[in-house]
Amino acid sequence: MEKHKIIVAYDFQELSTAALKQAYDLARFVNSGILLVLVMNDDLLTLTDVLRNEHSDSFKKKLTNAMQREIADRLEKVSADASAESGVAVDYRIETGRIYEKIIAIAKENSARFIVMGRTSRASGKSSVGSNALHIVEESSCPVITFPSPKCNATFKNIVLPIDLTKQTREEVFNAISFGLFFDANIHLVSVIMGGISTRKSRIYKKMQGMKKMIEENGVRCTDKLFKKSHLAIHEVIMDYSKEINADALMIMTHQEIHTSDNYIGAVAHQIIKGSTLPVISLTSAAAMHKQSEKSKFWFRKLFSTDK
Repeated sequence: MEKHKIIVAYDFQELSTAALKQAYDLARFVNSGILLVLVMNDDLLTLTDVLRNEHSDSFKKKLTNAMQREIADRLEKVSADASAESGVAVDYRIETGRIYEKIIAIAKENSARFIVMGRTSRASGKSSVGSNALHIVEESSCPVITFPSPKCNATFKNIVLPIDLTKQTREEVFNAISFGLFFDANIHLVSVIMGGISTRKSRIYKKMQGMKKMIEENGVRCTDKLFKKSHLAIHEVIMDYSKEINADALMIMTHQEIHTSDNYIGAVAHQIIKGSTLPVISLTSAAAMHKQSEKSKFWFRKLFSTDK
C-alpha cells in the first residue's frame, strides 16, 4: 500500500464525514491519498451481550465478523464516492481496539502526512468527549487537524498562529508559510506579553516582527497582534481574537509551555484544542522534528517552490 497518506478517523457520523471532505484539499496539498480508519472497540459488543444475554466468545466473534462485513461494505462505498468527488485515491481500513492507539499505529505505519479527525468521536456508538483527539495529538509524529463542528469552513484562508519565545515556534512559522502559499491564506500572528515591559521593548515583539518579515518575504500575507496581559487566560485571548478576525483555523505547537522534547500538551494548547470553535492544526514536538529529510522535501519544497 502506498505510504504518506492522510489518515482520517472515520465513524460514519456527520463530524467525521465533514473531516473527510476537509481532507480533500490537504491531500492535494501534499500530493497524497487518503486512508479512512474506523476503529471498533468493546463498547458496542458489551451492550449487545446485555441485550441478548449472550456472553460467549463465539457469539462475540460472530457478531464482530458480521459487523465488520457490513461496515466494510459501507466503507467501500464511502471511499469510492469520496474518491470520485475529490479526484484523490481513498482507501479504508477497519481495526479493533483502542481508537487512539490504532490511529497512532496506522499513522506511523503509513508515514502519514496528517491525521484528520473530529474533536469528538462516536466510534462504536460512544462519544469520547475529545479524549481520543487529545491522546492522538499528544502522541502523533505528524501534524493533527481536529475539527470541532461539521460547519467549519471548507478551506484555510485566515490562519491564526500563536507564537512564544520557544525555538520550536520557527517550525510553526515554516508550516504556516507552507499552508499560506498553498491555500492563498493570510497568517495572523498573535501573542501575549506576560510581564509589565513595554510592547516595543519586549522580546516577543521583536520575535514577532522577525517572523512577520520571514512570512511576507516568502509571499504570504501576514498581520501581527500583541496583547497585554489581562484577566483573561491566554487561550481565551487567542480564541477571542480568532473570532474577531473571522479566522478559519488555529495552528499551534502543543509543547510550548515546557522545556523538553517530550510530546506533552501544554496548558494553553490543551485548552485551545478542547475549546476552539475552529479547526486546530496541532504540531507536537515529534511532528515538528519528524524525519527531517521528509520535511525538507515537503515543507521547503512549498516554501521556495523548487520542486513544483
